[in-house]
Formats: sequence, structure tokens, C-alpha cells
Amino acid sequence: MIRRKTRLGILVLAALVAATYWAGRSQKDPAQPPIAGLDTRLDYALQDFELKFFDPEGQPAGKLVAPTLENDSASGISEVQKPAFELIHRGNLWNIVAESASVTADQEHIVLRGDVWIHRAGTGEARPLNINTSELTLEVTPRTASSERPVRVTDGNDIMEAVGFRVNMTNNRFQLLNQVK
Repeated sequence: MIRRKTRLGILVLAALVAATYWAGRSQKDPAQPPIAGLDTRLDYALQDFELKFFDPEGQPAGKLVAPTLENDSASGISEVQKPAFELIHRGNLWNIVAESASVTADQEHIVLRGDVWIHRAGTGEARPLNINTSELTLEVTPRTASSERPVRVTDGNDIMEAVGFRVNMTNNRFQLLNQVK
């Protein structure tokens, strides 16, 4: 026979178990609705990131810093907002900034748009170089950049304007194409 205190203890324990179960069930979140504005075509997105890349010998070749990068899973094309590239080649440092950029799936071609600036610090015989244009195509492996848009080039104290240019970052040479002033 069970004593009165034992029955009371079992009854209180059962009440506590029932209350705990009920409290646990009522605190579970119902199914969450999908995140508003989420683009389901993206297979990944980065925020406030820094991407470092290296040459085949493992030496630093550059980096990309930007507030956002969104990669489209179907096309493989990445869209970058406010990219800031830093490219290093044979001791020369090239900085490239723009309002936006598109990176191809093979990551070999980058089209920068908006207010695009290229800066090369002066080293040895090479004077500082600044290039400003509204669109720029950057070829990653050959380290070249080009544009068919109007461009303003400041090379040391010289200022030149033209429509279209090419720059080879491996040998520090640039060519103005049309309407050179």
C-alpha cells in the first residue's frame, strides 16, 4: 500500500512533468516564413569580405575587398558592390576601385562599372599613375585592363585625356587609343 505522502509526491511529480511538457510545446516557433527578398537564384553571397589570391608559386598576387558579392548559381557570374582590388606584380602595386563589378564564371574577366579608378604607386623609374574612366575590363591572368570609354590619365605631372585605353600591368605600359589630348 502506498502512503499518503508518496501518492502526493507522485501526483506533484506528474503535474510538474505535464506542466513542463505543455510549457515546452507552447514555446516552439511555428514554421518560419521564407526570408523576404531572398534571391533563390544565388548559390552563395558574401558580406564585408576580403579575398586573397596567390600566384602558382604561392606568393601573394592580390586581394579583393568589398561589402557584398552575390554569385548567380545558373550563370556562375558574380556581382560585386564597391570592389577594391589590390594587384601585385613584380613589386608593383596596382589599386583598382569601382562602384560595381561583374566577374565571369571562370574568374578570368572582370568588368568594373561606375566611377573606376586605377592607381599605381611610383616605384624606381615608374612614376605614379592614375587612370579614371566609367567602365573597365580587367583580364586577370595576362594582367591587362582596357576600356573603350573616355579616360583621364595622370602620369606624374602629365595629364592626358582620350577615348579608350589599354594598360599592361606586367610591364607598366599603357596606350591611349583615340582622340588623345
